[in-house]
Amino acid sequence: MKKATGFTLLELVVVIMIVSILAVSAVSRFSNQSDFALKTEQELLIAALFQAQQLAMSGRPTQFAILSANSFSLRDSTNIANDYDIAGITYPQFLSAGVAFNPTSLQRNYSRLGATGEATITLTAGGDSVSVCLENSGYAHAC
Repeated sequence: MKKATGFTLLELVVVIMIVSILAVSAVSRFSNQSDFALKTEQELLIAALFQAQQLAMSGRPTQFAILSANSFSLRDSTNIANDYDIAGITYPQFLSAGVAFNPTSLQRNYSRLGATGEATITLTAGGDSVSVCLENSGYAHAC
């Protein structure tokens, strides 16, 4: 009689455990918290700039996008000094720890057509950086 060949259940479990341990160590080695924080802040800033443009185009008072060293904010001409709440989001929004803007101070006004001044905003954390480009048309995107 011919003996059946193949792997035992124990051998398969051991191989799966070894591969799992290697995968976890590889993922933790290649993932970077500062890179994740940078990408998150980049997307939040783009969304806020888009929201300011949309509000200006909807006929609300003149919209402002304001950046400081560790936060970004939206304002309108009727509410310049106080916290500003739009659709459940309260501004100013503060950056994650270790993330900073360059330039550290910037203000852009949006017209009723959604246009604003051109700018390039760089976010840095550790040795990594990402940029957001704001076009004259008011379009904000990763660059």
